[in-house]
Amino acid sequence: MKSKIKIQTKPQTKGLKKETDSSNAKKIKIRIIGVGGGGGNIISELSKKLKDFSVQKVDFVAVNTDNQALNSLPKTVKTFSFGSNITKGLGTGRNYEIGEKAAREDIERIKDLFKEDRDLYIFVSSLGGGTGTGATPVLVKIAEEMGLNSIGIFTLPFSFEGKKKMDAALKSLEKIKESMNAFMVLPNEKIFSIAKEDISFADSLNLLNSRLSESLEGLLRTIYIPGLINIDWADIKTIIEGRNKTAYLNFTKAKSTTSVEEITKELLKSPVLECGFENADNVMFNVESDKNLSLQMLSLISEKISDLSPNAKIIFGLVQNPKIKNEIKITIFATSLEGTKEEKVKKTKKQLRKKEKEIEKIEEEVEIRKSALEIKEEEMKNKEKEEGEESIYEIPAYLRKNKK
Repeated sequence: MKSKIKIQTKPQTKGLKKETDSSNAKKIKIRIIGVGGGGGNIISELSKKLKDFSVQKVDFVAVNTDNQALNSLPKTVKTFSFGSNITKGLGTGRNYEIGEKAAREDIERIKDLFKEDRDLYIFVSSLGGGTGTGATPVLVKIAEEMGLNSIGIFTLPFSFEGKKKMDAALKSLEKIKESMNAFMVLPNEKIFSIAKEDISFADSLNLLNSRLSESLEGLLRTIYIPGLINIDWADIKTIIEGRNKTAYLNFTKAKSTTSVEEITKELLKSPVLECGFENADNVMFNVESDKNLSLQMLSLISEKISDLSPNAKIIFGLVQNPKIKNEIKITIFATSLEGTKEEKVKKTKKQLRKKEKEIEKIEEEVEIRKSALEIKEEEMKNKEKEEGEESIYEIPAYLRKNKK
């Protein structure tokens, strides 16, 4: 059965093509692609929570070998079926090798996913199963060969799902990340750090999706909403430029009276991401608040970010939103180079040389201080000796001889 992308949303009217001046500067188009059953379910939830961003700017596409799973998705998600000659539209039976084979069979059709002139593609997949684990490396490789900008969001299985499933997920991830500009990993195991003990399994997954959707919404707002200090698409491309970068994306909101320590603790330590924010190479953070936000708070937040990533290039944005009262919203997006072994060795050597120079400087300072102390001690000894000799002559002559 030959299938194609089915648009499940209402057709656009001519009036929608007319945009205001402020939106003309924000014509960036993004496609979020969920691969496999897990990826499809995740973007299904995201499409509901990110409904404020119109289909003109952001669209969601579920890609799968299982037609039944695709038909169960909401109308906010477009669908794309592949590999029908192999799977007959019935899925892969959790066999990732079949998922990979199905994708390779339909490479020319899959290219249609990337021919609609999108500025950024965000791939979402749950690794460790069948279609997502096998097909995602094929899809992202096609995107790379077509010169497209891409970010990946991938979940890893729970430890109780077994070593075999985890090994398959990690093997797939190794293939995937070589073709991505940047990627982030959300181990399902992290759910235990944010969920209550009595929470249901379904609710715990929704909690993870909620965290992810908040962060993605923050990124989309950064891209699409003009600011007093504006972050544009060129800035985003600077953050993701290159290949094989680990990414950190997080969002937080708080009352304006909340301390900077509390805000930055929440912002810079995501409970769901595998990789942390520390030592990022490129950092972008965007602040949304009312006009009463103090310069001091902005400065302190920036200092906290700089302290954790002192060598990073930092891009800062500020949006003054009159609808936000006594509240601050912050989105942070950072990347660091994972790179090849040679790149890692080069980076490590550079860091070691820097440390060696710092140590040499400290040793020089210690030596200088030591020399100064020795000189001071020598002067004190000479002074004491001189004072001792002078005191002899203060003794009467008839006693001086005995004193000597």
